[in-house]
Amino acid sequence: MSYTDAVSRDARRVVSIQALLTVAMALAFGLYGGVPWAAAALYGGIVTMGLTAWLAWRMRRVASLTAIYSGAVARYALAAAAIGVGVGLLRLAAVPLLCAFAVTQFGFLVLLRRP
Repeated sequence: MSYTDAVSRDARRVVSIQALLTVAMALAFGLYGGVPWAAAALYGGIVTMGLTAWLAWRMRRVASLTAIYSGAVARYALAAAAIGVGVGLLRLAAVPLLCAFAVTQFGFLVLLRRP
């Protein structure tokens, strides 16, 4: 298996775990705070999944360590901007958005459990 295949497989696993976590968080916040909180949780999870997909795409295209680190800086900036748009511009509830964003980041822990 090539490096590109391994990155793609691992990215699919992480994004699928993040999707499950996003749905679980949206359901939990939806039961507690209704549709507005569920929408905020969905937005937070979708931001995480988008950033994970972008990271996987970047890993396949870039070979140098400098480019990977600069991509990490851009990823953090994009995450801050997306959260700012969600809370400030879209007026989504901050608590479920940030909680879902944080919890779905733990989807990366699935990579620690190799079959």
